[in-house]
Amino acid sequence: MKAAVFYEPKDIRVEEVPEPTIAEDEVLVEVSACGFCGSDVEYYYGKSPVGTATGKGPLVLGHEFSGKVVGLGKIAGTYGLQEGDRVAVCPIQSCGACNSCRAGKPQFCANLSVLGVTTDGGFAQFAKTKAAHAYKLPDTLTDEQGAFVEMLAAAVNAVHKAEVQPDDFAVVYGPGPVGLSMVQLLRNEGARVAVVGTGGYRLDVAKKLGADFVFEGGDDLADRVREANGGNLADRVIVATGSMGANQQALEISGPGSTVIYMGVTGPQDAVQVPMLTSLIQDKTIRFSLWYPFQWPRTISMLAHAEVDTGPIITHSAPLDGIGAAIDRVVGREDGVLKTVITP
Repeated sequence: MKAAVFYEPKDIRVEEVPEPTIAEDEVLVEVSACGFCGSDVEYYYGKSPVGTATGKGPLVLGHEFSGKVVGLGKIAGTYGLQEGDRVAVCPIQSCGACNSCRAGKPQFCANLSVLGVTTDGGFAQFAKTKAAHAYKLPDTLTDEQGAFVEMLAAAVNAVHKAEVQPDDFAVVYGPGPVGLSMVQLLRNEGARVAVVGTGGYRLDVAKKLGADFVFEGGDDLADRVREANGGNLADRVIVATGSMGANQQALEISGPGSTVIYMGVTGPQDAVQVPMLTSLIQDKTIRFSLWYPFQWPRTISMLAHAEVDTGPIITHSAPLDGIGAAIDRVVGREDGVLKTVITP
């Protein structure tokens, strides 16, 4: 099969490799669509190591994918799957048997593997997955929407943790695909939504998707939030970016009884300073949102019921042979790009 194999920073080669061999609890998926994540770009440019033992390839990247089941392991059919089923694949592959999994915390699985990070993923014509982590897609969803499930599930998990109440003033940092999805999720919860970014077309899309306010970042953001919110600071803040300026400022623009959710990936030494007395007096809640445990069925249902519009967010597609140029376009924010999907 053809696959885009990552070897080391700025070295991805589209080449012929063997098709995956499946175990008895796995299925073989013919990949229809695989989305770019910001982490894929980080790996490509060497800003973050992949999850292999060496931190390098060879590795097939891509953890946001959907496709058609074309092969079943001996016991894979007991999970209700059969050949021809269209599925979205959860790349966070927990074992289901360790203490963390049995405690309902699969994100801390002792035997965790991550497709496209620790083992081969979806930038290929075929990929394998444990049957337990392949979710059937309704016929009403496109292949591209199937590839969108992974990213949207992360947004759903973060918004769920924020415990939004109707009429809350919610601020989202980062008008990328995750943040733009959150605009819609927060609006569905009855919140008033503001999006913070660096300007440009992404903030325009945020307005189109229902943001009540869009702000370019700056030291006076707390004052602008107060002005927009009747003299009050924000009730909920979700940081969907690794920008440390945004992570720090989230504490400054959130008010009494507020909740701050951190979900952007940062460097291992990055840190914020928490104003202890102010946070105590305001009874502020600070939470983190890692991945999306148990959110996949809910997320697929949201897409099936058109609760999130993917049209303005999925802006580009490219074949495997065009993966390098697609990465450069995403990094350069060229041609109004937001979400790019590779179609092997």
